[in-house]
Formats: sequence, structure tokens, C-alpha cells
Amino acid sequence: MSTHDDEQLENLKRFWQDYGTPILVGSSIALAVFAGWRYWQQTKLETASQAASSYQKTQDAYQKLAVSPEDKTANTELQREAQRLIQDYTTTPYALNASLLLAKRAMDNKDLKEAEKQLRWVLTQPVDDGVKSVATLRLARLLVEKADNKGAIELLNKDTNVAFTPSREELRGDILKVMGDVAGAQKAYQAAIKVLEERKEPRPLLEMKMADVGLIAPEIKRPSPIKQEAGA
Repeated sequence: MSTHDDEQLENLKRFWQDYGTPILVGSSIALAVFAGWRYWQQTKLETASQAASSYQKTQDAYQKLAVSPEDKTANTELQREAQRLIQDYTTTPYALNASLLLAKRAMDNKDLKEAEKQLRWVLTQPVDDGVKSVATLRLARLLVEKADNKGAIELLNKDTNVAFTPSREELRGDILKVMGDVAGAQKAYQAAIKVLEERKEPRPLLEMKMADVGLIAPEIKRPSPIKQEAGA
């Protein structure tokens, strides 16, 4: 072996003595991190799959109840799977939707207490604005059923989702009208119809409500789905 080869061998030995252990430790950490990431991904996938399967069962059960409201087997299935989602998969959208289904089932059965419990639970979760607005509107209607008009108005005041402005303001108008505040109802209905006019979305029932409080609703026509050619 040449002197150059001897030097290279000695340099390699010294390098391994100085850095061999750190390299092995670093490699082990990298492998552990990779393995952990793979496990997390796999677990996440399995969790999503299980939650989706459970939610499908709640939907199937609710559809059966829509046809046969007294179907005890379907009701048991709905309650069991929905509660499982809420308890075991709380952070998933499936849990929120399951709670909304339970609330709707409770409303169908005139169980306002249970419906309110489910809707308020949804509103305590970190939900997107759309789900929050849906739950808010449903809870506000429930409070009206309980003759808590003031509570319903206060709840509507907390929701500022522009996408739900027409529905929110229409409901506000309905409540204010019941409370005897005709001027307030007019203002709310006008706020609702203004947005619908901008969107070109007619809402005949709202127009009837406006007429009932002395307002004339603007004529709103949906845009034709067939676009005319230029110059036609």
C-alpha cells in the first residue's frame, strides 16, 4: 500500500472516530422521524376512513327515519353512530354533521332541549363560517319556538357571514314582526332583498312577507342560463 493510501486510511479512521457516532445517531433520528410521519399519515387515513364509514351509517339511518319515523332500529343506529362520531372523532367535520343530524331528529320529535344541546355544541367547536351560520339559524328558529325572541335576535347579531345575509335578515324580520316591531322588520326584509337582488335570486316567500309589512319588493329575475351571442 502506498504512503498516500495509508494517509487516506488514517484520515478515514479519524473521521469515523470523530463523526461516526453522530452520523449513526442522526441517521437513526431521521429514520425515526420518517417512521413516525408514516405512522401518523396511516393513522390519520384510517381515522378518516372510520369516521366516514360511521357518518355514512348515520345518514342511512336518518333516511330510513325520514320514511318511517317510528323505526326504532334506525333510531338506535343513528344515535349510536352519531354519538360515536362526536366522542371519538370530535375534531372531524363528520362529528359536526352528526350533531346537526341529531338536532334535526330532535326537532322532528319536538325535543327542543336535545336539539338546542346539539346546536350549541356545534357552535362551541372550531367550525368554518358556513357550518356556524347553519347552526346559528337553526338555533335561532328553535329559540323562536321556545318564545325566546330576544335570545334569537341576540344570536343572529353574532353571525356576520355575508353568504347567509338574506336568510339571516329574513329570519330577523320574521322575529321582529312577531315582536310588534314593524319598522325593524321592514329594515331587515329590505336588507335581505337587497342582497338577493344583487345576486339575482328571487325569493317569493320573502316578497309576500314584505308586502305584509307594507313594502313593495323589487322584481327579480334569474339570469337566463343561455347566453345570447354578441349582436344577436
